[in-house]
Amino acid sequence: MKQKEARILITREWERWLQTQSIDPCNATGRDTLKFFFELQDRKSDLLDFQSRGRDKWHIINGWLLREQHCVTH
Repeated sequence: MKQKEARILITREWERWLQTQSIDPCNATGRDTLKFFFELQDRKSDLLDFQSRGRDKWHIINGWLLREQHCVTH
């Protein structure tokens, strides 16, 4: 899977995951993205099957999520 596609799907999963956590989406931290990443790893999620070009996948995902600070509003 290409990074562009993975970014969209991971962002959607992050937003769903945040709804199950006691985390303010607008104040999520690297520790929160790491927990999310570990849960994806534990589930052997296909979302982690993207091209990383040798970079650490958590660092990539962390950058995507925190840079955009996807805040879920209802």
